[in-house]
Amino acid sequence: MMALLLALALVVAAACGSPSVPLTPQAPPPRAVPSATQVEEIILSPEGSCGRLEGGKALCWGSWGGAMFKVSGPAVELVDVADLRIGHDFLQEPQQAYHDHLCVLMNKAVQCWGNGEQRQLGPDSGTSSPTPTIVSGLPPVAQLALGARHSCALTEAGDPWCWGGNKWGQLGIGPGRETIPQPTKVGGLGKITQLAASILDTCALTEGHEVYCWGENLRGEAGAPTVEKAVVWARNRIAIASGSVQIGAGYSTLCALKMNGTIACWGYVTAQLGIAFEKATSGMVPDIDDATAVAVGYSHSCALRRDKTVWCWGKNDAGQLGDGGDGETTAAPKPVVLPGRATAVVASTKSTCARLEDHRWYCWGENRSGQIGPRGQDLIPTPTLLDLSHVDLAGQ
Repeated sequence: MMALLLALALVVAAACGSPSVPLTPQAPPPRAVPSATQVEEIILSPEGSCGRLEGGKALCWGSWGGAMFKVSGPAVELVDVADLRIGHDFLQEPQQAYHDHLCVLMNKAVQCWGNGEQRQLGPDSGTSSPTPTIVSGLPPVAQLALGARHSCALTEAGDPWCWGGNKWGQLGIGPGRETIPQPTKVGGLGKITQLAASILDTCALTEGHEVYCWGENLRGEAGAPTVEKAVVWARNRIAIASGSVQIGAGYSTLCALKMNGTIACWGYVTAQLGIAFEKATSGMVPDIDDATAVAVGYSHSCALRRDKTVWCWGKNDAGQLGDGGDGETTAAPKPVVLPGRATAVVASTKSTCARLEDHRWYCWGENRSGQIGPRGQDLIPTPTLLDLSHVDLAGQ
């Protein structure tokens, strides 16, 4: 026993007397990059994109320049995401850019971050926030819709609530204060099944398949004669959209998918519907009567048809029609050649993506901010497989 104790003492003494070895800090292991096939929904913008993954997580990629903040690192983790939206860019010129804000629906509550100059982030945020901040004062929420300067939420009860900029009547509560940070209920519409927003307008789809819009009307976005009304303060019924089941909203163009598979558009329709609509503010998309979904960009739109093909029309200056061209505008919808049948289509300012039955995403159009592919390739004129390992993922 004495020999054992003596041996232990010698070991301890030797350890204490030896010089200490500094510990080398270990870098955290790289975060696993998810496959794009795990992305259930993509939300595009000119500065970047976000994806809602299977299981409720979300991530963003792209450059997100200027005043925008992207989700980064472990400090912000979006889980249990039911909906995520990006506000429209207000102006494209760099010296006048009005950068995006984002809102996410998690556990029936809304959180927003990014640019908040018009208090579109809610009552508890300032002019900007780099991380999501809860929007207080809302009942349980089911869906989001974001403009450039305002935000809206559709509650589980079917009521629209809006907050932020109101200079152009986009909150649907009439004239008065230009900025309202507190979410405010928009009444008088009955039960709503979907909200959609262009840059300065909001539209609601009722349970009875009618569409009502309010806000800026310089191009007929709110459905009133432009000469008579630059702003529509009260809810205005869009007659051409009667019988609709979905609204798609772009920069200043709105389209509605009708129950019979046709598509009605209003607002900035000249580029999308052709020269025949130069002096008109609404019209029907030609040659489509079997659409199942519609997606609207700045000056182009796309439809998913019953046979699961994607057809696009409008301007093509950035390859957003997906046919390899870079300038020809077409009012007649043209098919996009995809390597499979599509189940979803989304559009942004000048970019488009489609999801196939095997869950792969193919994207085409403008890519100046890396919103649909690796940065450095400004235009992607034909459908190209989206690979998240080759984009600038926030937090990676």
